[in-house]
Amino acid sequence: MQDYMRFIQNIHNKNVVSKISGFALIVSLLFIVFPGQEATAKKSLPENYPRVGNYFLDPYISTYEAEQLAKWDVVVLGFDTQYNSPDAFTKMKEINPDIILLAYIPSEEVPLKHLGVTDKKSPVYTIYHRLVENDNWYLKNSSGEYVNFYPDTRMINVTTAWKKSLSNFVTKHVLKEHPKKWDGVFYDNCFNNVAWVDPKIDVDADGKADNWNTADAQWKNGMNVIMKRTRNKNPNSFIVCNSNGDYYTYINGRLMEAFPSDYDGGWSGSMEKYFNVIADGDIPSMVIVNTVADSTDSTNYKLMRYNLGSTLLGNGFASYDQSIDVHHSLWWYDEYSVALGNPLGGAFNVDTNAGPTNFTDGLWRRNFQRGIVFVNSSNSDRTIQLEEGFEKILGTQDTTVNNGEVVGTVKIPAHDGIILLGRIDQVANAPFINGTFAKVFNVEGNQTRNAFFSYNSLFPGSNTIIYLEDVATTIIADETYVTVRKNGQTITKFAPYGDQFKGGINIAVDRLDGKKKGYRIVTGTKDYGPHVKIYSLKGKLRNPGCFPYAESFRGGVNVAIGDVIKKNGGKEIVVAAAKGGGPHVRILNRNCELISPGFFAYDESLHTGISVAAGDIDNDGSDEIVTIPSQGGAPYVRMFNHKGNEVSPGFYAFNKDDRNGAQISVSDIDGDELSEIVAMSFSIFNQ
Repeated sequence: MQDYMRFIQNIHNKNVVSKISGFALIVSLLFIVFPGQEATAKKSLPENYPRVGNYFLDPYISTYEAEQLAKWDVVVLGFDTQYNSPDAFTKMKEINPDIILLAYIPSEEVPLKHLGVTDKKSPVYTIYHRLVENDNWYLKNSSGEYVNFYPDTRMINVTTAWKKSLSNFVTKHVLKEHPKKWDGVFYDNCFNNVAWVDPKIDVDADGKADNWNTADAQWKNGMNVIMKRTRNKNPNSFIVCNSNGDYYTYINGRLMEAFPSDYDGGWSGSMEKYFNVIADGDIPSMVIVNTVADSTDSTNYKLMRYNLGSTLLGNGFASYDQSIDVHHSLWWYDEYSVALGNPLGGAFNVDTNAGPTNFTDGLWRRNFQRGIVFVNSSNSDRTIQLEEGFEKILGTQDTTVNNGEVVGTVKIPAHDGIILLGRIDQVANAPFINGTFAKVFNVEGNQTRNAFFSYNSLFPGSNTIIYLEDVATTIIADETYVTVRKNGQTITKFAPYGDQFKGGINIAVDRLDGKKKGYRIVTGTKDYGPHVKIYSLKGKLRNPGCFPYAESFRGGVNVAIGDVIKKNGGKEIVVAAAKGGGPHVRILNRNCELISPGFFAYDESLHTGISVAAGDIDNDGSDEIVTIPSQGGAPYVRMFNHKGNEVSPGFYAFNKDDRNGAQISVSDIDGDELSEIVAMSFSIFNQ
């Protein structure tokens, strides 16, 4: 693994990334598993960044807490949570099926409060009652006194039968008994040595103080047995430790508590150990980088950014909470919700171009598909000139930093970090009219990104364009033709309504027949008869179509595709009367047959026509129908389910006095797997 990391860094050193583009080879190499390094954990790590973790040790979890915890990628929970709050697991995995849950179990100590548990059904009783029966399992000094290094605990001697008892318990009563709850185990404290705890340490229990060298060797051997037995009995589970124990033959990684710590050598030493674990840990290697605020105040955003930025320089999970004594915070930040995509290379020092083999203090950077991260670990503020335009996060917390500003330079204070996003220049996976002014909103009507001009310079303004990311294909509709292009080449070009038609074509593109089927192009007219047709991506007519409104209506028809009726099979075609039509929405099945008489999205007296889109804007698993009036109407967005019931109060996307017309789309505009509403105006008057 170390040779691989050097290989990646050599590529990076020769090709310093200057723009957020390309580098597909490096991205793919980041996730290769090499021979002899087969993955042991049954779950893979999330590919998108940031990766975030929560160290949450409250044994009783409410429904609200479970819903909040589901936002994190990996969560460490007390092992007794499986008994105290069993429903919490169902809730978390229902919301986030990919969440990784690790059972917290002390490996070298027992909290004294656990020794008094008498509930025989409790897993706490199951694991610790044997200590009550076997006093010789405790670690003592040569005077026969119990040893501890943390208040209100007692250390356990890992060289005794405890090493088998613990691994048996973890296997039988945690990972095997509750496989739908736990994805692995988190052992709190996996020390390499123990002589430092007490100068009279007596590991071999012969009544004599041990030589420190002998005591440490025996201790490490005992811990090694615990890790080996746990791995052998649970080959598909994650095993993560707290502390810097050298057991990476058997474990996936560690938690770095109170990062960056003087114990680990400050920031540079902590980063070196962080990357060493990524290189040495059992595949897939996992590091949870935990920084503590030493306060109940969650608003030390600078410290949080320092943690997150440092973590993003590698492939770990950022964790920020209250203190080393209190790990049960639900602190969520604007930065955690950002979708950076995959890394485009390794971290590098901006001044020296050094890679992560030499973590000196300074200004560090890493590039991602959708943005960049900077970390300033020096003692002085730094200002960096950017090679192209980036924008700050548009957030709700530290708005002096996350103000959405487009920047060409950025100042980064000492011991701080920042995430900058690449500019959006066109909508993906949804139609846009080339050259329109676009705003991005969530379901509540809050703007989530900077406004931008949705424009592709390869095609004329006013053309309707859809770019399909997963197949790298662009579909363009003009007054007469629909053109499909891939890799710069025209695949097909056809005229849905004949070569003489000049009224303009609306398009929607999606997998109409289901997720595993091919894409379909649904066409509508911008003018003349409201004729809907269905084509393959190769331009072959799949359905001659239908007239969802009277053929005599000469204003055309707007089209969208969405899974608005979950039990209907495949997806539906959503239509609305276009130019001069009433605000009426109808739903057709994939065969262009009417299955819903429809509803009025606005007052029936409105005769501007409306733009229509479909997508899951509230993350409930079903697509909603989103509308906005065309030219002559106020730009008021409304959202409905398939029955015509509003799912959220509407909002003005642009100035309420603007009557120049607008278009609506639904797209995962920032790659966070949540759909946003994109409103596009045909003017920028008073926006």
